[in-house]
Amino acid sequence: MLASAAVGTVEYRSMTEPIRVTNPYIDNFVEGRAVGVDVEGKTVQIQLTSLSTVTGAFKGLASSAPCRLEPEALETQIVYGDDDVVQRDKTQGAGGVIELKYDYLLCGVGTQSRSSIVPGAKEHCFNLKTSQDSKRLRTAIGEALEFASRPDVQEFYYNDEQTQIMAREERRRRVRIAVVGGGPTGVELSGEMCDFFKQVCGAPDGAYQHLRDDVSVILVHGGSELLPAMDVPLRARALEALQAQGVEVRLNTRLKEVGQDYIVIGEKGSDVVETIPLAVTVWAAGNAPVPFVRELLKKLPAHAAGSGGRVNVDRWLRCPTKTKESFGSILVYGDVACLDSRPKYATSPEPLPQTAQVAGQQGAFVARMLNRGYDMEQSVPKLPELSDSEAFSLLRVWLASRGLEEAPGFDFLSLGLLAYVGQEEALNQVMLGDVPIFNYSGKIAFALWRSVYLAKQASSRNQALIAFDWLRTNAYGRDITRL
Repeated sequence: MLASAAVGTVEYRSMTEPIRVTNPYIDNFVEGRAVGVDVEGKTVQIQLTSLSTVTGAFKGLASSAPCRLEPEALETQIVYGDDDVVQRDKTQGAGGVIELKYDYLLCGVGTQSRSSIVPGAKEHCFNLKTSQDSKRLRTAIGEALEFASRPDVQEFYYNDEQTQIMAREERRRRVRIAVVGGGPTGVELSGEMCDFFKQVCGAPDGAYQHLRDDVSVILVHGGSELLPAMDVPLRARALEALQAQGVEVRLNTRLKEVGQDYIVIGEKGSDVVETIPLAVTVWAAGNAPVPFVRELLKKLPAHAAGSGGRVNVDRWLRCPTKTKESFGSILVYGDVACLDSRPKYATSPEPLPQTAQVAGQQGAFVARMLNRGYDMEQSVPKLPELSDSEAFSLLRVWLASRGLEEAPGFDFLSLGLLAYVGQEEALNQVMLGDVPIFNYSGKIAFALWRSVYLAKQASSRNQALIAFDWLRTNAYGRDITRL
């Protein structure tokens, strides 16, 4: 949905929900960023979020009451770092760094963009990992359209023919957008932007119809085919659909450098490079571990480090620890986890893909194990010995009747892949484990794509808002307002 939000197909607030509303069973929610962990001491350090809009209410807070949270309720200890942290407490409402004790640490922090591997990419590329990323990208696209509409790049502004040509090229640069990465994110964003430009530039009543012949989208992909996780016919259809909408697809092409208003690319195996002037570059080409995961790996044994900076886990999503006492207290799932094999469905011990489908199933698996009360310290998690009265609880009887006194390991059940390619066309690869059900592309596939995304929303409120956004977009077009 982030690609849709980046061009105004849906609004950011329609697809987000406060955690306190989504899960009312959370008694003590702390908004902040995990910055460190003591594996053996079972504590995690949290940098509290800076509340910069309420500076007046928090002045002097650090000196009198460093944190408004109740230490007894949260079992916290205030740990201040350098003077800068304390100063920001006084002026911005940040609570410094707090330390939380835990029985189980569930690590599902996701990943960040791996843009640092290309010179200039980290500084000049937009990402598409969070709703804030899509908000920034939406603003940048709107500003690019407005920048290209200024008189200084219009031919009528000049009398000299050569200057008119230069103005035209500069105008085209200002509305040229590059997307790096041919996976689901890159393909869907390219399709969404084509829809957006068709509406605001291509339609007779479009707000930027004077830029109809100038806007362009370039998709740069290092592989030989788009959407490599999908079957070959669907990969070919993705390429065909994007090219039919005017996307310039560069396959077998590496990004060499990114500047503020240009990119440098080159084909694989060739020393020849090409510099393309443009306005916006979006990175959708790879993932890297977040800083907290790197900190966690420093506290774990060497064999805990998995491929791509992930954390190796066993079938119950437990990471290895240095001592027996701390084993089973840290459960890692989602993009961070590197599960060495898929016992039921895989033919090779390759890591599971970093997708929302895998993360969702692993998150539900962890919740079931903890809710059922399995002892995670044992080599195979088992239900603990209970008293006679507890042994006859409905949950215990139900688990025993199903042979679940020992926790089964995690098995990923692939349900397939979906991708939107623009013009109300999607690609569906529906599976059940290793068994293919059907592959489909077109309008019907688009209806299935939308229905799945709608069903996966956090609440009925989100579902209603997103459905309304889709109706609004069809009736009135995308909102191009910049606030």
